[in-house]
Amino acid sequence: MWPFLQFLTVGNPHFSVLAFYTVLVLTLYGLLGALIWLKPLEVAKKPYLTWAIMIPMLILPLWLGPVFWILTVLLISIYGFKEFAKGTGLYEQKAYCLTVYAVMIALAGFAIINDYGLFMVTPIWGVVALTTIPVFQNRFENAIQNMALSVVGLVYFGWFLGHLGFLVRSEYGLGYLLFVLIFTQFNDAMCFLWGKLFGKTHFTAISPKKTIEGSVLALLSSMVIAFLNWPIAFPHFEWWLVALAGFAVSFGGQMGDLVMSTFKRDLGVKDFGTLLPGHGGILDRVDSLVWVSPIFFHMVRYFHSGFGC
Repeated sequence: MWPFLQFLTVGNPHFSVLAFYTVLVLTLYGLLGALIWLKPLEVAKKPYLTWAIMIPMLILPLWLGPVFWILTVLLISIYGFKEFAKGTGLYEQKAYCLTVYAVMIALAGFAIINDYGLFMVTPIWGVVALTTIPVFQNRFENAIQNMALSVVGLVYFGWFLGHLGFLVRSEYGLGYLLFVLIFTQFNDAMCFLWGKLFGKTHFTAISPKKTIEGSVLALLSSMVIAFLNWPIAFPHFEWWLVALAGFAVSFGGQMGDLVMSTFKRDLGVKDFGTLLPGHGGILDRVDSLVWVSPIFFHMVRYFHSGFGC
């Protein structure tokens, strides 16, 4: 254990981890604010002020306990799917949307009772239920399109993001979750920063500003950051698993961002919504987490178990 982190071993370890990351987030937020206003960086002020609302909304439920956090993830999932459904036109198909919402609520319930088996199988039965809707409606027009959009919404915004709630059910869940939450966002910022400073080779029409140099340097940076967080976020990990955790956050974050960019380009929109000034909609802020959450969850479960089993 690093000397300056020894105080974290005293008392309740869950409280210590949460206290550490709360202080870290508030400190980084304050330093970033000073930079933005002293520079000044006018373009960054609106998204920065929006984070002043988002940070308490994410941190407070963690202090209140696992159930509050899982319910927070549920609300994010529901609103994220609503943005997706409105953007694709699915929102007018109430039966499909209500079915997806019901599956999301069930997934949250199984996370609360820590039932891994039901959490894993529920999306399959949700898909089955979606395929029966045209039969009960006695309609076949656009059935495949509506079912396909609903399945994407259920899997991506219900099940994938639902892993973000289930992460707290592990013995080391708070460390896992806070590492994923904080440094997935940080990875996004590093992709942008390294791309601006060193990026030369653009590699995708889906997101033309992304560069190979920015992506690779962000990945390496995330692996270094994982080692810096090793003593507090996952002290029981082997060194190679720490490196894999950093890789998962960066690779998953970048893939999640590109997949959502694909959706937006196909829909011809810049953002999924306007709920978060300077950011867009909920999905514009959690797009990276959509991939990171299940990747990190199943990586940890495979090597260390601890989720309902």
